[in-house]
Amino acid sequence: MPASAEAAPPPPVATHRVPASVAAKEANLPGSDINLGALRKALPPHVFEKSLVRSLAYGIFDVAVLTALFAGYRAYFNPLEHWSLSQWAAYTVWAQVVGFFMWSVFVVGHDCGHGSFSDYKGVNAVVGHITHGFLMVPFWPWARSHAQHHAYHNHKDKDMSHVWSTPAEEGTGGRVVKDQPFLIPFAYTFLYLLAGFTDGSHYVPWSKLFRNNKERAQCVISTGVVLAYLIAIRWAAGSWTAFTAGYFVPWLIYNTWLYGVTYLQHHSNDTQVYSDEHWTFTTGGVQTVDRVYGLGLLDKLMHNITDGHVVHHLFYTSIPHYSLMDATPGVAKSLGTAYRKVDGFPLVEFIKSHMYWTRPRLTWMPEQRIWKMVKQQDAKKQE
Repeated sequence: MPASAEAAPPPPVATHRVPASVAAKEANLPGSDINLGALRKALPPHVFEKSLVRSLAYGIFDVAVLTALFAGYRAYFNPLEHWSLSQWAAYTVWAQVVGFFMWSVFVVGHDCGHGSFSDYKGVNAVVGHITHGFLMVPFWPWARSHAQHHAYHNHKDKDMSHVWSTPAEEGTGGRVVKDQPFLIPFAYTFLYLLAGFTDGSHYVPWSKLFRNNKERAQCVISTGVVLAYLIAIRWAAGSWTAFTAGYFVPWLIYNTWLYGVTYLQHHSNDTQVYSDEHWTFTTGGVQTVDRVYGLGLLDKLMHNITDGHVVHHLFYTSIPHYSLMDATPGVAKSLGTAYRKVDGFPLVEFIKSHMYWTRPRLTWMPEQRIWKMVKQQDAKKQE
């Protein structure tokens, strides 16, 4: 990379002494003219209704599918040392399907973290720990960082989960993950949740993620649930070999789905990122991208967190996943050209976004006083 690409952009010293909402409108930024209250009134009232029975039904369906898949594994793939070629081929398909439905279970717990699963905090906490604990995710700490992500989506310094960094700001670890796709299965749990890059570890109560003793106590409880699941799954497997084949491999596939879907919901060419000067909840929210993965079928199995993500970000505590698609047409109409949607399974785009030579770069745009994800050739023109 040329030396000039490593030069830090000028600091975004505000030239406006006005509220960000006013500055955003003056700059004609997407989402600056959206009134959430008016938008809410324009949507069908039923999309804001939370049904505990319906939410549980979706969770039970996903768990039932996984239960059947694990039962099939025990019946067809044991003992491990005697697998035939056909069993290896079947196992490859099995692991992919299990990993996918693990991701679907995560999305159910994701609703619990937002409070959109039901109106009952206790139920949300229990179901959230059941679903996320199985996936080695400490539920309450995850809910803490994820709430910060939603509260400050696309804010340069306050957003969480996928850190916004220019090339000059990227550390060695960030570059290693972003410059090739092979570490993606390990990135979310091992690097983000456990090691704590960049928001702090979600597993240890003394992490910088936590602000008070209540959150630290919640961390201890959630981590305890994860450890209990880990011990139980290892015991049920009977050996580390069986644990690896029967849980760890599909779990890595689930991690890949989680990281990939989440990344693509928030990153595309021309995605804009703001400082306090221009950031508002709506200017950040409309930078979210709706993506259609498979003629609606895969999206439905993923509880429409993919093609209903713009609505989810604008109303993340009040619209459950099963109403996202009922609300999307109205939101898309209201947003107009600010609405962002990409059709087609984005495998090639995702791989290119994690290759050194092709991934877009977060670039400071001095005339607009914002950052933008741009193609490398365009980024070099800004240097």
